[in-house]
Amino acid sequence: MEDKKKMLMADLALLLAAACWGGGFVAGDIAAENFAPFFIMAVRFTGAALFMGLLFRRHVKNSTKEDRKAGMILGSLLFVAQPFQIIALKYTTPSKQAFLLATYVILVPFLSWLVLHKRPRVKAFIAGGLALVGIGLISLSGSLGIQLGDGLTLLFSLLYSFVIVATGIFAKKVNPLAMSFYQYLTTGVLSIVTTLLFEENAAVFPMAGVGALVYLMTINTVVAYTLQNVAQRYTTDTHSAVLISTESVIGYFCGVVLYGDPFTPRVLAGGLIVFSAVLLSVVEWEKILKK
Repeated sequence: MEDKKKMLMADLALLLAAACWGGGFVAGDIAAENFAPFFIMAVRFTGAALFMGLLFRRHVKNSTKEDRKAGMILGSLLFVAQPFQIIALKYTTPSKQAFLLATYVILVPFLSWLVLHKRPRVKAFIAGGLALVGIGLISLSGSLGIQLGDGLTLLFSLLYSFVIVATGIFAKKVNPLAMSFYQYLTTGVLSIVTTLLFEENAAVFPMAGVGALVYLMTINTVVAYTLQNVAQRYTTDTHSAVLISTESVIGYFCGVVLYGDPFTPRVLAGGLIVFSAVLLSVVEWEKILKK
């Protein structure tokens, strides 16, 4: 009974994280319009590490070598993946990106197969094909070429699948709060070095851009990423991925309603097909139909 309660709390935590990230697509787009990608990451993750250090200083102070190692690995993976999502927003809309990102749910079972030798079930292959149809509706132009921003988003989705699987492996073995601190610190420090070496410093700091950075730092990272890291201690990678993927629906409607993204039946239809593929890949339909 206690395990079921923990799993329920983990599910609620992942849904809350998804809600945070749903609004984050708009914040990310505003930030990308005003600042360079690695500058955004430097502020976001260094600031998040500072918050974590203050809020959970006891966990950080008592961290082990394993906690630090796990955090540094996850932080390095995030440093590699995150720029693609930010850069993609220069070439696509938040609402389109929200649906395309959901494809990591399709990828996670296959990545787990590669890393953990857990072969996906047949429905995972069917869901993969269905997802490709949805991606085609969202992204393919009249010349059957995929848009640059959409392609970068799909690349981020692939890389983020590694983050989800790695988080699932580490969260069950180490202190997830200490791990989160070192994860954000690693991403932040690597981003600081990169922005100093390769990017021009921002000349102006518009309020909208600063507000977006604050949202990304606090809500998207300190709250959402930390909730994911803690919750994955009590559930599976695949189950986590489907709950997190609800961010796609929230992100789509936030983009349309709050940011003025164009509402197109084709994108909506493609997004719903992708989301249907997500549900098909992880929901235990057999158990539901037997009840």
